[in-house]
Amino acid sequence: HHDKVPLAVPTWVSQDDALQTVEFTTIARESLAKQVKDGKLAPLYTTKNGGTEGAIETIREVLAQDPRASNSNGPNKRGSKIIMTSSGAEADERSDSYKFLFCDVQVEFLVSNNGVEVLNVKKIDFDSDQYVDGIPVLLSGS
Repeated sequence: HHDKVPLAVPTWVSQDDALQTVEFTTIARESLAKQVKDGKLAPLYTTKNGGTEGAIETIREVLAQDPRASNSNGPNKRGSKIIMTSSGAEADERSDSYKFLFCDVQVEFLVSNNGVEVLNVKKIDFDSDQYVDGIPVLLSGS
């Protein structure tokens, strides 16, 4: 019987590293609204169902969970943050933005001590040769 045996999980599963805030820049918000209007997030997010606000909320929920790789040995792994100096400058070089696919758009974001900032949302035009087993693959320069 396993009722009394605690479940053992890796530390990356049990650690509480959810990011507290996710904010959209004006550019990201406007670009997302355009992508919804242009049907790039249909059928889930459309102008007829409040799609822009729905997409923003979904992206916020995804990014709050810090989707960066947790098994990386690099300085930008899940749970790490950019340290800001008192002058507002970054104290280290962890300023690389991250990108992920969401419907037919690419969401670019940056993680800092203040949380997550969505920098931009760009449409992605997939060619049939950019799919492997039905999964879109972005190549360098895409």
